[in-house]
Amino acid sequence: MKKIFLLFLLLAVGSSLYAQTPFTVGRIEIIGNVHVPTAKILKAIGFKEGDTIDALRVKEAAKALEEMGYFAQVKPELSVEDDTVVVRFYVVEYPVIEKIEIRGLPESPGFKEGLIPYLIHWLSQGLYVSKNEILHTLEENGVKKGEVLNAQRFRKALEKVLEMLRDKSDIATVQITKAEPKGSTLVIEFEFLPILGHVFSGLETVPEEAAAALVQVPVGKVGRMSQIRESYRRLLSSVFFRDVQLEPEMDEERKGVYLHWELKERVLLPAPTELKGIELVGVTVFPPELVSQLIGALPEGKATNYDVLEALKGVFDYYMREGYFMVDLVPEGVEDGVLKVRVLEGVISRIEITGNTRTKESVIRRVLGLHEGEHLTRARLFAAQQALKALGYFSRVNLEPVRQEEGLVLKISVKELEKLGNIRGSFSYAPESGGIVGNIEYTQRNLFGTANDLSLSLKHGLTGETSSTWSVRWTSHALPLLKKLSLEGYHRLKEETRTLGGKFSLSYPVAFLWDLDLGLTSELRWREEELPPRNVLEVGLTHDSRDDPFFFPRRGLLGRISLAKAGDFAPGVRYLSLRAELAGFQPVDFGRGEVRGALAQRLLFGWGFDLPAEYRFEFGGVNSVRGATIRKSTDRLLLLNTEFRVELAQGFHLALFWDLGLSLADREAKTSAGIELAARIMGSFVRIDLAWPNDRPWNWVPQFEFGWAPLF
Repeated sequence: MKKIFLLFLLLAVGSSLYAQTPFTVGRIEIIGNVHVPTAKILKAIGFKEGDTIDALRVKEAAKALEEMGYFAQVKPELSVEDDTVVVRFYVVEYPVIEKIEIRGLPESPGFKEGLIPYLIHWLSQGLYVSKNEILHTLEENGVKKGEVLNAQRFRKALEKVLEMLRDKSDIATVQITKAEPKGSTLVIEFEFLPILGHVFSGLETVPEEAAAALVQVPVGKVGRMSQIRESYRRLLSSVFFRDVQLEPEMDEERKGVYLHWELKERVLLPAPTELKGIELVGVTVFPPELVSQLIGALPEGKATNYDVLEALKGVFDYYMREGYFMVDLVPEGVEDGVLKVRVLEGVISRIEITGNTRTKESVIRRVLGLHEGEHLTRARLFAAQQALKALGYFSRVNLEPVRQEEGLVLKISVKELEKLGNIRGSFSYAPESGGIVGNIEYTQRNLFGTANDLSLSLKHGLTGETSSTWSVRWTSHALPLLKKLSLEGYHRLKEETRTLGGKFSLSYPVAFLWDLDLGLTSELRWREEELPPRNVLEVGLTHDSRDDPFFFPRRGLLGRISLAKAGDFAPGVRYLSLRAELAGFQPVDFGRGEVRGALAQRLLFGWGFDLPAEYRFEFGGVNSVRGATIRKSTDRLLLLNTEFRVELAQGFHLALFWDLGLSLADREAKTSAGIELAARIMGSFVRIDLAWPNDRPWNWVPQFEFGWAPLF
């Protein structure tokens, strides 16, 4: 009876006709695993003893074990022992990696032959990815010494390594010729391939020489990503081609790469035709007579499509040079020997917004500053992206113009940040003062998705027995015409001086990346007796070309110049203050995962006339020379702040800084160096400074400071 049952069971497993025959699992055995725990394998199988399954479930379980990545081989087996169905899985583990061997990388320049040969070799070799960086990337992606090799993680890690080689070393033509374990040694071998040549397809009337002249990738050398990208841009932005696709092709001996450029010509004249001239239709952004002068001569006799494109090259290039990067040329037929060509100047037909789960679409459209029916230029596209990033509401902003049948569609995709507000505070009862002591702060950005920010704070009993200080601030980023409008009211107490005041400020865009800033501040002040009021009118101009104004800028400039005048137009203190500031950012790449760096510098100049002591420029402190133990004020200041920043996570970075301040009034200098940790946490900003200033005796213990706003 037992043999008969076994025979029928094997027939059921081996035949597709009976593959669905169910049976009850009596026992599961895992054979061959040494380092991978049996419990982990059983969990991946998906069924347990006592479950009713069929042969297909066994095959699926074997596939699930293969997808774990730990096994080079998985073999399932069914058997019947003592009327019990036994499901066995024979597995062969990948080895435990004790050593990782990297082959094929160019040698790192050394000092053996002296400093000058080292510098020449280093400069000629370009950017370099070291073995340590590759090992670090492997480890970050789960390929570590002392652990069982996981094929799935190994595959993904190799993709990350190739991506790092492309991004940091600018190498496009590199392949991994060997990636396998040899015993306990994991061998990875790279091969850097030269460009063997360029292949062009899709050419009908445009000579291959014209296309080749636009490609700047040298033959016989390893392909560089920057050169390939630039060549792709040149082809796509030329008058000759409407579309460009690139397909790298390995030669038969796998010794090099051919770049296959698949080109689609811009067709304005389908067949050779005798033409008297070309007439442009649809020119609106430039004077038509100016554009017509840019049309080149046509040949005598029949003209080809290439002849027409060559004649219109000056027109097309002029549009591109002026920033109209979405310009297109469309034929409208030949009349009386004159070819009519319509110029599509890049007018936006539709704006499509996706990813805004919280922010209202009307808000994004208003901040964007672009509308259907307007011309899209490269400068306006950049400014729109900057404006959306500057809100600080999104972790990703992407603007992509796409030509469709209906016209030019601007696709905008954003990813909202999860937390844009917080509330914090603490209160306690103080018997000595007979009352409640504490503080509470509330911040909410993008209130109800309307691009309005609100912050409130209240402190009681912290600066005196019965004192209360408060502040309220409202800022809107989506009002008509204005870039920003802010209203603020506050009650402050500092060194026995009470201040009750308010501030009104607005920002108005006057040109590309340039804003006009206006502000009005009015304050009442008193100690034991009332002090003169303060009424200040401020006018400024701001230029901001930073690539990420809110989180971690790595490129661009931030420049501000402002003039503040108190008195004359209103009662109270009288003074004049000039402030000029310029900050620049340069990217620094490490090639280690997602870690990014930047070199940031700020130069600030302040000059005051008749400044009261409390309104002079800070000379030493968290907003000037960080960590300075002797804090002063001056009415003439020159300040240089230098930071080397490393982004650890979005909204969190570490910086090594050096500050230098000069008080031009009394010819005094201060300097400090140290480390800063800065983070944006649920809508608030905090930075912690560990500084070693020069105005105290040297010791290893740093000066600690806290700041609640970015220095620059």
